[in-house]
Parts: sequence; C-alpha cells; structure tokens
Amino acid sequence: MLNLICAEWFKLVRRPMTWVLLGVFLGFFLLNLGTEFLLVALHVGAFGEAIQFKLLSQEQADQFRLMISFPGIFGAALGQANSIGGICAIVLAAGAMGSEYSWGTLRTQLARQPDRGRYLVAKIATLLLLQFCGIAIGLVVGTLLALLFGGMLGATGGVAAGDLLQLPLGMLRALYVLQPYVMVTIACCVLGRSVLAGAAGGFLFLILDVGLGAFSFLSQLSGLLGFLLSLVAQPNINSLIVLNSQSFGLSPMILTRSLDPAILPSPLQATLVIGLYSALFFFYAYRSLLKRDITGAA
Repeated sequence: MLNLICAEWFKLVRRPMTWVLLGVFLGFFLLNLGTEFLLVALHVGAFGEAIQFKLLSQEQADQFRLMISFPGIFGAALGQANSIGGICAIVLAAGAMGSEYSWGTLRTQLARQPDRGRYLVAKIATLLLLQFCGIAIGLVVGTLLALLFGGMLGATGGVAAGDLLQLPLGMLRALYVLQPYVMVTIACCVLGRSVLAGAAGGFLFLILDVGLGAFSFLSQLSGLLGFLLSLVAQPNINSLIVLNSQSFGLSPMILTRSLDPAILPSPLQATLVIGLYSALFFFYAYRSLLKRDITGAA
C-alpha cells in the first residue's frame, strides 16, 4: 500500500495541474484577505483621514479585522479551504482519477497491481495528503499576511497555546468536509471513465447541494420536510465550517446570516451525515471499479 501511495504522490506532484490549482487557491485567498484589509483600512482611515470611507458597519469592520489578524486568520484560512478549496478539490480528484482512463494508464497500473480496491484506496489517500498539504500551506500564507496586515492596522491580537492546539483539529475538520465532493467526483470518473464525467458529476452535486442548502432554514420545521432538509450535505458542512470559525474567535453569521448556528444541524449530526455521504460515494466508486471493464485510452 505504501508503494502505491508513493507512486500516486509522485504522479500528482509532477503534474502541472496540481501546482496550478494550488496557485488558484492561494490567489483567491490573497484576493479575499487583501480586499478585507482594504475595507478595514479605509474604514479606520489607515491611509489618512482624507481617504477614509466607512463602507461597512462597525460590526462588519470588527469582524474583518479579526479575520486578518491572529487568531482569526486561522479560521479565515480554513474557511477558504472549504470554499474555493472545495472547487479545487473537485478538479484535482477529476484529473487524478479520470485521466487514468483517458491516458490508458489505469490498465497498465492494474497489470502491475491487480487489486483494484487497494489501488482506489491509495489514490484517495494520496488525494487526502495533497489536500492536507494545501490547507497547511494556506495557513502558512495566512500567518504571514496576518503579520503584515495586523501590523499595519495596529491589531493587538496574539496566538495563545489554545489556538495552536485547535489547529490540528481545525485542519482535520476542513479536510473532512471536502470529502463528499471528492468521493462523488471519483465515483463519476469511474462511471464515465473520463475527467469530464468526474468534473461534471462533482460540480453538479455541488450546485444541487448549495441550491438545496439555501432552504436550510426550513430544517427547523417539524415533520418529514424538516428531517429531509436536515440531511442535505451543505448545511451539515456549514455547521462544521462555522465551528472552525468560532474556534478562532470569529462570528461568520455577522457577514452571512445563513451561517447562523441556530438554523444549522448540530456538529455531531454534521459529522455523521458528511461521513455517510462520503462512505456511500466511496462504496459506489469501489463497486463500480471492481465490476466495470478497463479499456485503453480513448
């Protein structure tokens, strides 16, 4: 198994796609933090009173200030991993699995290692490692920017031992909530035997999930409708994202009312529902890979 993971790691880190996706993720992160810094700086007149513009309410300005300083930057970085990072994870999974069919390398790989189940597990394990590394890099970049922006705004927040202890758990939560999208993408790659099928399936699931998640406020209703809406992936994912933000002193509901914990499932339910989605999609991918014929390059 270790040799399979090493082989998959070697293939993925050598592919330009992996580095392009990392660049896209960090680029959007820089853009978000830069915009938040600019809005706060204009609000407090950091560039001089002559160009002071109060474009935000005081509550929103305080929240943005927390997001670009310690320890709130950690919550902001993990939140970024679960927003644009989720899109990057779908593309990465589609490229990693779907290209094995279009390039004809899957048949060669299974000729050397005929155990398809072990191959799939190694592929997923490598994707998990890459996503975890991406989250870690995002945290490092966020730390550097917090030192810069926080210093320019005179932020006094610091990093306590408790914040550092929260980081590993926060990283694991951020990684965990990406897995339904990764697993459905891999399952669609196996079904459609192509990168396009995997990406289309992953993005379709994302769009439908976000659309249904907009009705999460109805999950507070009693009866069958409320129960079914509480099982939609998006509000359960949002529940863990909010938990990550709150762990580092942020209150995301100030900026987005749909992230109010009062209308979101409990963290326990969210953990179980996300795990169920991931397990179902993994099982489908596993069964399909075992049963379907492996053809050469198209």
